[in-house]
Amino acid sequence: MGLVKLATADAAITFLWSTYIASMAPAIAFIASSLSLKGYELLIMIALLTINIFIFNWLGAALGGALWNPSPLLALYSVGKGQGSLFYLAARFPAQAVGAVGGVFAARELVPLSYRHVMGGPRLKVDLYVGILAELVLSFTLIFVILMAILKGPKSVFWRNWIIIFSTVAVLLLGSGYTGPSLNPANAFGWAYA
Repeated sequence: MGLVKLATADAAITFLWSTYIASMAPAIAFIASSLSLKGYELLIMIALLTINIFIFNWLGAALGGALWNPSPLLALYSVGKGQGSLFYLAARFPAQAVGAVGGVFAARELVPLSYRHVMGGPRLKVDLYVGILAELVLSFTLIFVILMAILKGPKSVFWRNWIIIFSTVAVLLLGSGYTGPSLNPANAFGWAYA
């Protein structure tokens, strides 16, 4: 796939990812209140995240290897499994940032007013340096597990996705007291810009 098509696919999938993630908290609140599932928000989040990762992995593969997070892109490139050259990375990173900004703006417009109070991006809940360290350690851990799942993990896409889902949920729970964690530089940029 050409660089322009891949960068465009990255922007599109990052747009969709950022829109979905930004509207995930309102969706959880809506589902919990509509179905009288107060107290089950964590299970709803896991279910939505599971569906989300399966759909986005399929969509990324259908778009020729498009990614919504620059971290795995850089990690795959650093271990020699990435596509193209550094020029590819230099074109794909800004495309992902543009997609993330558009996704955050779209989510702000699409989420009903009654649920906008639960919508929000990553927020620092601790000292700046502790937050940076927490985000760094959590992102490194998640990317390491994802790389191991992709490079050394099971051959089945289904089980590989489950490894990614459970590691993502674990890291989100561990980081919720620090940053609410973003774990995605493009998504964090989208919220910072918006």
